[in-house]
Amino acid sequence: MHNLPTSSHAPSANRIASEFRIVGWIGFFLQLALGLIPIFIAVPVLFFGDSQRRMANRYSMGTFFAYACLFVLLFTIYWCFRYTRLSKKIDDPYLRPSKAEVIRDIWIGIIANVGGMIFAVIVMMTQVGLLLNRVLSLPQGASTIYTRVPGAAVATPGLPITPLQMMSMQAIVNAIAAELVGVIVALWLLYRIMPRISYE
Repeated sequence: MHNLPTSSHAPSANRIASEFRIVGWIGFFLQLALGLIPIFIAVPVLFFGDSQRRMANRYSMGTFFAYACLFVLLFTIYWCFRYTRLSKKIDDPYLRPSKAEVIRDIWIGIIANVGGMIFAVIVMMTQVGLLLNRVLSLPQGASTIYTRVPGAAVATPGLPITPLQMMSMQAIVNAIAAELVGVIVALWLLYRIMPRISYE
């Protein structure tokens, strides 16, 4: 354990611990709420979907980044929760970590959330590109039928946009929003601790 330099305007360790606890819980619940949709959509599709389709897409870049985005999202949700555990250590003079250790943990959160956002953006770009390609392949003025009704004619051999694809787009947007929350939480905590904290 190391004592940090003090400042007349530096918040006390107890105040910093309180901010870690409050902001950590806010970030955790916001990330959890935003991340439930991506998790509930991605897990069945990636792990329990059609086996032939999963095998065909197993080694595609889009699938790789989708798995990466899901795992990073789960990690960042846990990391926001970890800030609340870290607050207890900061509040305890006998367990209090050094400033460098706290900053290291915050930077891990920043890097993980930014990485998750990058993965989600890559997945979104891939999905948007596929949807755009399908829509542009339709003849001008063509229409599609969502459900095949007996006796009805289908304008195209495959639906250019399916409900599952739209749900996937919503899941990706939610994942980006959840990672953005994680970045904001980590940057706020970093701002509060970097030049100011004094462990008294």
